[in-house]
Amino acid sequence: MKKMGLILICVAALAGCTATPPDLEPLPGSLTYGENAASRKTRAAPGTMIQNRFLHQGTMVFETYEVQPDHTYKLVRRSVADSWPPGD
Repeated sequence: MKKMGLILICVAALAGCTATPPDLEPLPGSLTYGENAASRKTRAAPGTMIQNRFLHQGTMVFETYEVQPDHTYKLVRRSVADSWPPGD
C-alpha cells in the first residue's frame, strides 16, 4: 500500500515536469514590447538565442529570445536582479 502511494506521488510529480510554462509577456524595454511579430525580423539563423537586458522599475531584467523559423523573436526566458549594480 505504501509502495503504491509513493508511485502515485512520483507519477504526479513527473507529470508536472512535462507541463509547458505559460508564454512570457513582454515588458517595456523587451525587444518585442509594443510590436507585432512581423515588425521585428532578424537575419540570424532559426534557433539562435539572443540576449537582452534592461532596467525596469528599478530592477535589472535579463531576457533570452529564440529566433523562430520565420526569423521573428520568441521570448523564452526572463530573470531579474533585485539590486543593480551587483554588490549593492
